[in-house]
Amino acid sequence: SSAYAAFYMVLDRMRKIVNTDFGSGKLVLIGGIQINMPHGSMDDHFLPLVFEVHQSGAESEDLLDNFSDISTQQDLKLCPWQGKTSLREVFSFMTWSPPSNYPAYQAMHKYFPGALPSQALHERKRSILKKYGFTKQNTLMATSLCPDEINHDPSDLPVIMQNHWGDVFPMGGISGAPFVGKTGFKAFSSHVPEDGNIIILFGPHVGISPDGEVGACMRHGQGKMSTACGAVVGAYKAALSGATDPEGSDAYDKQMDWIVSKIAPHAKAIEQTANPMAALSHTSYNIVRDKMFKIVNNDFGSGWLCLVGCIQINMPDPLEDHFYPCTFELRKAGEETIDLLHELKEFN
Repeated sequence: SSAYAAFYMVLDRMRKIVNTDFGSGKLVLIGGIQINMPHGSMDDHFLPLVFEVHQSGAESEDLLDNFSDISTQQDLKLCPWQGKTSLREVFSFMTWSPPSNYPAYQAMHKYFPGALPSQALHERKRSILKKYGFTKQNTLMATSLCPDEINHDPSDLPVIMQNHWGDVFPMGGISGAPFVGKTGFKAFSSHVPEDGNIIILFGPHVGISPDGEVGACMRHGQGKMSTACGAVVGAYKAALSGATDPEGSDAYDKQMDWIVSKIAPHAKAIEQTANPMAALSHTSYNIVRDKMFKIVNNDFGSGWLCLVGCIQINMPDPLEDHFYPCTFELRKAGEETIDLLHELKEFN
């Protein structure tokens, strides 16, 4: 109660000193109580109590309701099954995820249950790795993602991670497979700071259209849908048609030849599923993961190797991309692998 009393004392003083005599612009007052959480483990929180817009000659606007959403205020002890729904509604409230009535939202959580918005996944992962000593100064980052331009918007996870961790070593080719191979990883890992760590984000991508069609996306400046991932879908169609033989050493298409050869053994089974494009995405992830596991090692030093494997989900504009976490583990020379994937899953 003393915190509330202190807030209203501050609010009263604030109202007495501010005005809108400075011009025709708006004065926005955001007031609340900052809650200092335990240091080193949790970020501070903020309880909003005032959100007002004032303008000379106009009625003041009270916007505090924008900081609340009664649909998320559920008693999880009485309704534990509401936990996942509440979390997703919070993401929607933050404008990170689409509303639950969007077809793209429904398709995403049907075929990629537990997919997370980029910012939420980054913050969760960052807080976990902090406990293991990962810092900007001692960590080197790499990605193995499809170079498709739709995967690198400013709000996408690889860009957010690069802004946090620093320079990035790109390992991936079309499909997201790490075509740099063992030689590329050896070169990259030789750049790690002394006793430092490595973090690698890897995986394929898949589009979802506004109507909820998996494997489709509307690209900027185009008037019709296209496939995503185009290379993986093309390889799948080639495999179904029986065109699995490389065209020859002069074809200059070695990456595509490799993808076709890896998809081909699974093509018929994928075709029989309820949603072949979703099944294709999960199969593609396994292919990329297996290749990644074959080329990485801990020979670079005494630090951690963190592998973050996801399926990137390209959502229709203006929605932000999501990521379906499939792998989150820590490796260190001479120690057992630590599987942290459960830390990225929605609570239940």
